[in-house]
Amino acid sequence: MLKNLPIGRDNFKDIIERNLYYVDKTDIIEEMLKTDSYVSLFPRPRRFGKSLFISMVDQFFNIEYKDINKNLFDGLKISKGEYYNRLSSNPVIKLDFKFLKQDNYEIMYNSYKEMIRKLYSRKEYLKEVLSDSEKDLYDSFLYETADVSKYQTAITTLSEMLYKYYGKKTIILIDEYDVPIQQGYLEGFYDDIVSFIREVFSSSLKGNEYVEFAIMTGVLRVSKESLFSDLNNVKVYSIMEESYNEAFGFTNDETKEILKYYNLELNDDVKTMYDGYNFNGVDIYNPWSIINYCADKKLEPYWVNTSGNGLIINCIKNCTEDIKVVFEKLLTGEAVEFIYNDKVTYLDYSDLRSLDNILNLLFISGYLTIDKIEKNPFGNDKKYAKLPNAESRGLFNNIISEILSTNYNIQSRLVESFCLGILNNDKELIQNALNRMLPNISYMDSSESFYHGYLLGLFS
Repeated sequence: MLKNLPIGRDNFKDIIERNLYYVDKTDIIEEMLKTDSYVSLFPRPRRFGKSLFISMVDQFFNIEYKDINKNLFDGLKISKGEYYNRLSSNPVIKLDFKFLKQDNYEIMYNSYKEMIRKLYSRKEYLKEVLSDSEKDLYDSFLYETADVSKYQTAITTLSEMLYKYYGKKTIILIDEYDVPIQQGYLEGFYDDIVSFIREVFSSSLKGNEYVEFAIMTGVLRVSKESLFSDLNNVKVYSIMEESYNEAFGFTNDETKEILKYYNLELNDDVKTMYDGYNFNGVDIYNPWSIINYCADKKLEPYWVNTSGNGLIINCIKNCTEDIKVVFEKLLTGEAVEFIYNDKVTYLDYSDLRSLDNILNLLFISGYLTIDKIEKNPFGNDKKYAKLPNAESRGLFNNIISEILSTNYNIQSRLVESFCLGILNNDKELIQNALNRMLPNISYMDSSESFYHGYLLGLFS
């Protein structure tokens, strides 16, 4: 009997204990320990296995699971390596920022307080070694009576208490760290949330003597936001880095193996739909799409149903006409040159005249991939990006179609205004209507001849 697929599951322990199909990525742990980075940031597109990765690291290192996870990693790659003795070796603090997606700062701050309350409530055994004053501080998080400054140092406080109990340093794991930043940008409280989280990170990750190492995941690298302004110890492993280029997503061999297990074949149709991602020279498939294809056995776009298109839609909707021309090229399968920069900020995306900023957003978010790199012996290699496969092309086209449909009512009113100008012989009204209508017609609507058809339709 075939194993069930882990669709919608990102809890490592759950997947292993249920004997669900698992693509073994546990050797990442060994690579991490060899690298020995203090703070590691892994920016990857959505649905490429980031949350499962964080869960795996938690289940491996967490000393709280020492008695119940003795056999959890048996037979997996990490169990055959030299670092298997690190199983259940350290206390772990794990936070999931993807739940910080509220519409205003106050509600998001309250959600963060609730996150900290749940974190502390699971570790009340620590009170056995705490002084009376430390117990009072602990209870202030349990009953949510602590002030803002205490919440900004809550992770640091807990790591110190864990060290006092275990005599070992804490590993900090933060999943989807950039979600509240993006939400703050989209909803208008960007400065407030950046200021708050900057203090959280600075307290937790700078000079914290009780931390062994920290790992963060997200979609975007947010560097110039000053989130990490006080930190000089963050190592970013982007999709352009050689390190960990097979850690997220499925490689060609892994994809072939899972398809074969479910009596499917890695043929040209599957490659056309789901292949095309290039992580520093490694051919990568979107794992979410491949798993769903194995379950349904239908070549359909699955990534289209995942979340997080708000920032993309905002940029495309308001971009300039010359950038729309580039979008047209991408939709027809062309590759376009761009200057790769993973240090752009959310504020940079407000500059909708910058083609490179928008292309970098699409690239980092997984809508584009590297097509080729033309080496330059003097540096500044030319990079070309394209839509990686039919699935992403369909999603990109749907986003543009959605934007165009929202403009339909505006265009209808302009047509009415134009006709009214004709009836009343109002030249100014006619000119204003045409000036606003014609720039919004492009190849994405139809071919060049549509200009003529548009005008003929108005005059018929």
